[in-house]
Amino acid sequence: MNNNQYKNKLAKLNPYNSIADIFEINEEKYQLIGVKNVAQVSNNLVKMFEETGLYKLHTLDKYALGGRAIDLSLINPITGRYMTGSSSGTAINVFTYINDLGIGIDGGGSVLAPAMSLNLFSFVCPLIDSVHLDGFSKVSTDNIKFRPSVGFMTRELTQLKTAACTVLQFDNIIENPEVLISNDDQYTYDFLTNKIQFCDTLGSRDTLIKFLNTYLNKCDVIISIEGPIDTAGFGDTIYGHFDSVTQNNQRLANKGLIRVCNMASATALSVPCKELGVSFVLICESNINKIATLFDLASKIDSYDDELISRYYSNLKMYFPDKYEVN
Repeated sequence: MNNNQYKNKLAKLNPYNSIADIFEINEEKYQLIGVKNVAQVSNNLVKMFEETGLYKLHTLDKYALGGRAIDLSLINPITGRYMTGSSSGTAINVFTYINDLGIGIDGGGSVLAPAMSLNLFSFVCPLIDSVHLDGFSKVSTDNIKFRPSVGFMTRELTQLKTAACTVLQFDNIIENPEVLISNDDQYTYDFLTNKIQFCDTLGSRDTLIKFLNTYLNKCDVIISIEGPIDTAGFGDTIYGHFDSVTQNNQRLANKGLIRVCNMASATALSVPCKELGVSFVLICESNINKIATLFDLASKIDSYDDELISRYYSNLKMYFPDKYEVN
């Protein structure tokens, strides 16, 4: 049995209850795709991947009801807490090696946040399949009108860049880009950065959108270190809107600028840190040169591959142990 056959067998087992439907894949040569089971992910987009000869659609993935930021029906495979939404099943299916590429939809962090909660790489860009998504504008739970964007999740940066290059024609990178980081950022980068005073990134979305609108056109990239996502609180507006107690719990979920990248029509890429649920979030205007620069800078940031997590979850045979035999 080859690796993809094991992945297909695991998808049928559906141990995390994260799959809505499955397509039989037996050939080893393909990268397997899981998509959020919503109409916002178009068939034409999936066909673009399949026509490369590198990918096959494998699963339709479950997601948080109504696009909630917390999925009350799925459990985070690491923490045992409610899974971050709303592209929750898509993130789980990539993390647990059922799929290699997850395609989700991000409105207010619905791809970035679940990916970060499982230390996956993620990418969100409003340029992808834009004509199709123009018909899906909606209003968030905190009354902000936005248009959703396609987002990708992978276990490796090279997988993420390959996916992005499949749907976007990258241009040259910007030489010596202007990169802004927070005054509180203590990480040593392998490229030049300038520190500025960030707004309260756990504050209202209106404040965060104004912050990005102010600075994105003055620089090439903003980097924000965010998280840990949903390890201490629930980053969900429905829960958090009641009073100061629920608001403080919502802040403990540590969802910052990721909540508004799409709402500000920006492009974002997350690179996982060593800590659970913490990532570097690189944000830029949705400009092809800046997006190419985003990936170049991401390649210069040391991401962390947790050996224990990789060894445990990549062992697909553990789901099919030898059974007890009655003599």
